[in-house]
Amino acid sequence: MLNDRSRLNIVRVGNNITYSSLRTIGNGILEAFHGMIAAVELAHHNAPSIDSIDAYLLTMILHDEYGGHTLGITDADLKTNDDDEFYNSIFGGKNTKNDVAVVSTNKLSPKNISTQSEYELFIQRTLKVSLHEVGHNFGLADHPSFRTASGGALCPMSRGEQNKFGTVGYVLAVIDGRGNKFCDECARFLEHLYGFRKTGTQTVDAEPGNPTLNS
Repeated sequence: MLNDRSRLNIVRVGNNITYSSLRTIGNGILEAFHGMIAAVELAHHNAPSIDSIDAYLLTMILHDEYGGHTLGITDADLKTNDDDEFYNSIFGGKNTKNDVAVVSTNKLSPKNISTQSEYELFIQRTLKVSLHEVGHNFGLADHPSFRTASGGALCPMSRGEQNKFGTVGYVLAVIDGRGNKFCDECARFLEHLYGFRKTGTQTVDAEPGNPTLNS
């Protein structure tokens, strides 16, 4: 298990998301996990362009290169060995043998991104899936009952049955329904173990730590 969860590496794998957008996601994670994550480091992983990759393999690659508490965000489709076709391509996943989680933006984009609101929707979806996976790194479990947080939005840990909704329906019903705040049960768990606080003002540094991470 991870000894230091206070620093999070966010690693871009691919080039479909800008540095400024990655920083927006980092700021959203800092706010959601206030009191637990003190700093976010942004980086770019140089890798050949591919359509899909085994999710477990990607977590191992990122663990070997970056180690520690790491979230990889890729435009490649994340594949698993599940026999059910609805589950052999996933939005995100966490390696139970280390503290590396990965998120795929492959199915999160609106049909067209031609307006600012459509791009913001894409970034918010990516953030919500990222919160879910980082939540797993802190020991949070899925909520099959769609537990809500303050304001009425679903807790980031909400998870539906993808074979009930289908991929598009899952994005609309579950991911779009999530908020950026945790339900009371998750908040109490995080507060007890990690000193979680419900509000925060930290921000990701304005300049990238990795000179190859371009806006």
